[in-house]
Amino acid sequence: MTLLRKFPLILKYLGPGWVAYRLRYAAERRMGLVARRSPCRQWKDFPCSPTLPEWLRAPQWPGAGAGWGARCVDEADGLSLGEFVLFSHHVKHLGNPPNWHHNSFTGQNAPRGQHWSKLGDFDFGDIKAIWEPSRFRWAFTLARAHARTGEARLAELFWGLFEDWCAQNPPNVGVNWKSGQEATFRLMAGTFAVAEFGRLPSATVERLQLWSRFVMATGQRIEADLDYALSQSNNHGVSECVGLITASLLTEHSAQWGKKGLVNLQKQLGELIYADGGFSQHSLVYHRVLLHDLFWVISLLRRQGSQPPDWLREKTRLALTFLTTITDAETGRAPLYGANDGANVLPWDECVFDDLRGTIQAGHALLDAQRIYPPGPWDEAAFWLIGRDPSLLPLCPPDKMEHWHAVEAGCFQWHSGETRAFLRCPTHFRHRPSQADMLHADISWRGRSIAHDAGTFSYNSTGPFDGALARAAAHNVPMLAGREPLQKVGRFLYLPWPIGDARWLQGEKCFRASHAAYGRDAQIERSLASPAPGIFSVADKIVVAQPGRLRLHWLLADVDWKLDLESNRVSARFPEGFFTISWQTTHKLAAVSLIRADPASARGWWSRHYLAVEPAVSLELLFNVETPLAVTTLFSPSAD
Repeated sequence: MTLLRKFPLILKYLGPGWVAYRLRYAAERRMGLVARRSPCRQWKDFPCSPTLPEWLRAPQWPGAGAGWGARCVDEADGLSLGEFVLFSHHVKHLGNPPNWHHNSFTGQNAPRGQHWSKLGDFDFGDIKAIWEPSRFRWAFTLARAHARTGEARLAELFWGLFEDWCAQNPPNVGVNWKSGQEATFRLMAGTFAVAEFGRLPSATVERLQLWSRFVMATGQRIEADLDYALSQSNNHGVSECVGLITASLLTEHSAQWGKKGLVNLQKQLGELIYADGGFSQHSLVYHRVLLHDLFWVISLLRRQGSQPPDWLREKTRLALTFLTTITDAETGRAPLYGANDGANVLPWDECVFDDLRGTIQAGHALLDAQRIYPPGPWDEAAFWLIGRDPSLLPLCPPDKMEHWHAVEAGCFQWHSGETRAFLRCPTHFRHRPSQADMLHADISWRGRSIAHDAGTFSYNSTGPFDGALARAAAHNVPMLAGREPLQKVGRFLYLPWPIGDARWLQGEKCFRASHAAYGRDAQIERSLASPAPGIFSVADKIVVAQPGRLRLHWLLADVDWKLDLESNRVSARFPEGFFTISWQTTHKLAAVSLIRADPASARGWWSRHYLAVEPAVSLELLFNVETPLAVTTLFSPSAD
């Protein structure tokens, strides 16, 4: 898209105020004004008045903790050998201490000695690969391992890594200071660890003074560039407000940080959390980031002796209810829709990355003093958040809703028997689309994914996965073959933002959704029905303005699917039984293909974890059409 066409659309969807601010901010960076607001400094330049977050420290490790698992102890042993867990998945030997400016996925290094505003976001591979060790996930690991074992060496390991990070990353110098959100996550992790280790002999006067200066430097970094974070209308502004509040509670010097953080956080939540609990980023993983931010600040305020404001608790409850509704209670998994950068801000339990039960259990314990899941490893997150054994709270599981439609968030869910269907059905976008996933459908059966989202892989990569998994072609959608419905005009911006329709038909027997992203060239609609318990029918209709090729795609679980062209179906055996996907169409198929993990492209792959891909199975149906096409796909458990 040319600049001439792009600029009016940016004005329309993002607004003249946003455009004016971004132009001014870009000019300020070039002129060095951003660097003046947060200049390169030395640690000794900051005042120090050590304040230990004693009010955050949990009581004695509970007896129930014996059943929560202890993988963190093994991870802590690995840290002493220089092995770091990145994005909750990759184990990388970075050394002890590591090079905090190194991209361990590409071998590139970010330059040292420069102010953060002079460094690009995409000059040394995916910047998140460099930032990940500096999020201090390892601080959570060491503190949790210490709670289990009481081993003093874990505290010494924390302080050694913390001191080295500070030595290699003077305030506002280098790539790890580029993001105020990253600084916030680092502060949260450090606060948690210092609460655990701050009274041990290893917490020398010098180390506590460095910690105090770290808090001050972090608070100043966040405040200096807060307006930029707020302008993004996403998790960055929320996180950085939380960072300011956290810094204000840890220092005696800057009470105004807390006031500024709360005022702006209220504005952010009023704009970014919808009435149905959806979040502006249209992403499962970022929805968890949002909740972790809010859980953290509510817990800190309470433990420090303040009552969290009503607006904060109400907005948090809305977002928590949304996540609880779309999460399978038996597996802890939910449809992996939207962007996934591997974030797990509060890794407080032994659950795997995409098991959301820890987040959900902790939220209900914090807000309602109750549990919704029986005892399990997910209880540990609640323990750290509320400061007591959550197994003592009453068990109040919510009722499962057969139908659920979050209109503003653009999400629909339907339980039928042991099968669940999830549909992305936005009717309009108040905030920018996360991926080209309009009308994407997930199907799961007995807690097992049958058809699912492809994930993300990376925001900045080369080769076949460069942005491929965010495109419509990777989703379970009908589309014009070879033509994306949304145009990507920036790394994180699609234009124009499509409109659509989503509603019940036939007295809640059929749910229909559509989008108009192709304009006059094509009308696309998808209907969902359940003709019998456990069976879903997905009916797609495409009307084209001129003859062309149409495509219907399904990304399926990685099992041995058998293609039967005579019967127009694929089927597979799962541990739970057989499952069949069949289709009927008004037009003769031009081609049908079933591909697993294509070595030459991104087809037949998915990314559960950031910077990692796993095999999946891609089912593609192609049609040459001149008249309206109708395809009905039936998802059904079947007999052996």
